Amino acid sequence: MTRISFHNLNIDQVSNSSGIYSGTNVQSRFSAYHQKNEGSGMIIGNKNVLQQNRHLIIKKPNPQGE
Repeated sequence: MTRISFHNLNIDQVSNSSGIYSGTNVQSRFSAYHQKNEGSGMIIGNKNVLQQNRHLIIKKPNPQGE
């Protein structure tokens, strides 16, 4: 078995797909999925105001059929 030892470990950020494990443990089938859809696009011009907006995101078909 491989043994990894750190003298010092600093963690600046933990995100949704991160994991911190200490001690004797085994990670198996660890996976993460994240999807973020946003709207608004590009707004050009002077003195533009956006109020009570609605956005429609249309997912493009996946060529693998997923």
